[in-house]
Amino acid sequence: MHIDSARALVVRMPLEIPWKTSFGAQPDIDTVVVRLTSGEAAGWGEAAPGTWPLFCGEWGRATFTLVRDYLLPRLVGATVDDVDQLTGRFAEVRGNTFARAAVETAWWALRGAVDGRPLSHYAGGTRSTVPAGADFDIHADTDELLGKIAGALDSGCPRIKLKMGRQTSLDQLWRVRRAFPDATLHVDCNATFTRDDIDHLARLDPLGLAMIEQPLGEDDFLGHAELQRRLDTPVCLDESIRSRHHLELALDLGSCGFVNVKPGRVGGLRAAAEIGELAARAGLGAVVGNMLESPVGTHVCLALASCPWATYPADLFPAERFFARPLASHDIASPPGRPWEFAVPTTPGNPAVPFDDVLSAWLLADSGEVTT
Repeated sequence: MHIDSARALVVRMPLEIPWKTSFGAQPDIDTVVVRLTSGEAAGWGEAAPGTWPLFCGEWGRATFTLVRDYLLPRLVGATVDDVDQLTGRFAEVRGNTFARAAVETAWWALRGAVDGRPLSHYAGGTRSTVPAGADFDIHADTDELLGKIAGALDSGCPRIKLKMGRQTSLDQLWRVRRAFPDATLHVDCNATFTRDDIDHLARLDPLGLAMIEQPLGEDDFLGHAELQRRLDTPVCLDESIRSRHHLELALDLGSCGFVNVKPGRVGGLRAAAEIGELAARAGLGAVVGNMLESPVGTHVCLALASCPWATYPADLFPAERFFARPLASHDIASPPGRPWEFAVPTTPGNPAVPFDDVLSAWLLADSGEVTT
């Protein structure tokens, strides 16, 4: 498959309402989209590290610069018939998983367009629909939060995730549990706590949570292992798992019982699928999450969530959940009467294509068309 041309853009997608996590309130998301062509075929990929290096060490403008100045010039004009050839061209790049994922997911979308196969085929997906849950950011008003959770559960939502920071009180979590004693609940801490907080985190055990997601820092595998020994509740690692090696380390140390799989965070579709498969072989639970991407990136996550190793309802949302306008066409969609499931596309490649007018309205930088 000859790569005839490429284009990278970084855009700032404004959120309808700022998303509040332990990092603070995010009013927008910077995301990098990449288009590759081969003959008449084209494929779009995406990775959304965010506006500043808060979730990880990458951020939108820096990711775009690496893609534009280093990755695409090593790809355009080459014949790349398998993903090993693709990743081999970037083997010397340290870290920068979101930059590599933006290009790698575009390559898979192009591969699918050429082969006539959907993304789920390359991920190893087997499901025709994928269950998803509801996520709620940090709320100061517990009554407001309870009302939102009730609405989600009444509409058939299979599980609830609550963002948790230092300002989150145990009393609020207990009010949620008492209001919904049979609901599947978990909390996501986004690495806000330290080993000094292990006694505090151990007080979450009686809540009967499905998991506690990323309570400690991303590099604190020993601390997570110590916490997991204290808890019956599974610890879920998210920010910590940036490669297969990190999951192998977590398994050796006993640092978790669950893993959150995000393609941007680990370098793309194939790396994410391999991590999910390793988690399944080790007996860990796995959930597919996203980074508030546009429909381009969300379709990559949906393909992964269709895999057998994805054992927990996914963190997947249509663009309307967060954005007044979608960046791209063909958003993920639910079958009639099943709002907490999403249909897995059977169309070739990635069905989502950015709208030119929205790209222009939100554009921060554009590589232009890169050709030989």
